[in-house]
Amino acid sequence: MIRLRAELCLSVAVVLLSATAVAAADDAWVQLKTPNFTVVANGGDRRARDIALQFERYRTAIQSAWPWARTQLDRPVVVIAAKDEATMKMLAPQYWEKGSRLQPASVFATAPDAYFITLRSDIRADDNQNTNPYQTSYWSYTSLALASAFEHPLPLWFRNGFAAVLSNSLVRDDHIDFGRPLSDALRTLNTGSRLRIVEFLTLDAKSRYYSDAATRPSFDAQCWAVVHYLLFGRPDDRADRVNELAKLLLDGKSSVEAVQQVFGSVDALQGELVRYMTQQVFRYASVKTPTTISPDTFMSQPLDAGQVAALRARYHVAMGRTDDARALVDAAKARTPVPVAFLDVDAFLLDRQGKRDDARAVYAKAAEANSDSFFSLYRLASLEMQPNASTEQLARIEALLRRSTTSNTAFAPAHTLLAEVLTSQNRGAEAVEIAKRAATLDPGGAAPRLALARALWTLSRREEARGQALAARTFADSDQEHAAVQSMLDFFERAAAAAPR
Repeated sequence: MIRLRAELCLSVAVVLLSATAVAAADDAWVQLKTPNFTVVANGGDRRARDIALQFERYRTAIQSAWPWARTQLDRPVVVIAAKDEATMKMLAPQYWEKGSRLQPASVFATAPDAYFITLRSDIRADDNQNTNPYQTSYWSYTSLALASAFEHPLPLWFRNGFAAVLSNSLVRDDHIDFGRPLSDALRTLNTGSRLRIVEFLTLDAKSRYYSDAATRPSFDAQCWAVVHYLLFGRPDDRADRVNELAKLLLDGKSSVEAVQQVFGSVDALQGELVRYMTQQVFRYASVKTPTTISPDTFMSQPLDAGQVAALRARYHVAMGRTDDARALVDAAKARTPVPVAFLDVDAFLLDRQGKRDDARAVYAKAAEANSDSFFSLYRLASLEMQPNASTEQLARIEALLRRSTTSNTAFAPAHTLLAEVLTSQNRGAEAVEIAKRAATLDPGGAAPRLALARALWTLSRREEARGQALAARTFADSDQEHAAVQSMLDFFERAAAAAPR
């Protein structure tokens, strides 16, 4: 689920490969725009199109086979296709520092303005190989599609297991192999401990078994095995039954109840799983690739040195290399005017340091320079928002948020804040529609529900407003959110008590 307070969080995942090389950064770079991805590559236009087509086919196949998954993410997915190890070293130098012998073939990183998938485009899976060389990046992307924007989050075992199964997918010219067995998971299952099925189905992220580095691999391997069994272990209708299971889980059914309803006895399932985990041969699915996607339709343009440097700065921020990002930004600031992409990065770096006044000033410069960064525009609006903002201030904030939501129609926090601004301007009818959009984008979030409750209250739709506030209480998962919900409910109660009878 999307969370407003997580707007400055970063995360990184990697898959490792042994190799050595020397970095070089003066290649010709190209950028491709597809319907759902931005691909940046220095290995030539054709290879960039191949990578872009692979991801579009993978996304479409997931959407077709498992329609309950949310493949429309809340921010752009940028795939950086590095032509060789030297390029990977330039982008992610930390994996070559301090004598490390393991270097990445694929890296997934999350930043406020994008999800980054960086991979070596010169590494490909041969037909006789069972492992996707970009497995970790596929896992992270799939996990986002499974975790994003659901009212009831999927249980940990199902989300992680489904992501693990799909992560080892091989995209070919005419077909996609889903669910090839994971050799690492099988080895772990044969040598490590396993949870009883009821305990496994009820485990959550707070469990020590999950958080402990010693037992986490066993849990991950069991997640893969259970979901792989449910998908491929028995009759051919298993995939449909897993879709039925997913719908029950997303409706809020407990794992045990949902599994019993769809697959029968949990105790019987325990025995079947033990046999499945120790077998030697595993089935998987091979489906035809979509024929409606043509790589020739992807829009392409060359990138100059400045654009590549700006991309590297953004990527360094996502990877937590703030000093490297700062060096690139400071070098760009010697130019007049400063390229707007560097202003966006500069503002974000200041923001992360807690220098909010300085950050606000640079965000404002970026906005004046026609930045199309949805996050920069949203963040400036949030920094400008004050409890007693004037009419002129509210109009300026609204304009920023309109630009942000136009640049990225799927980012719920910008819609939520826009609804709050409209409510402050006594434009309740408009605010309700915007808040409903935010709640659709983040149906499990408390903030959109609170914004919708306020907007409904201004229209004297008081029972509906109270209902949305109660829904927000259900979804609140921080002290701050719980306090905000309770404050609103207390206000509604006082207003109801004071109303003439």
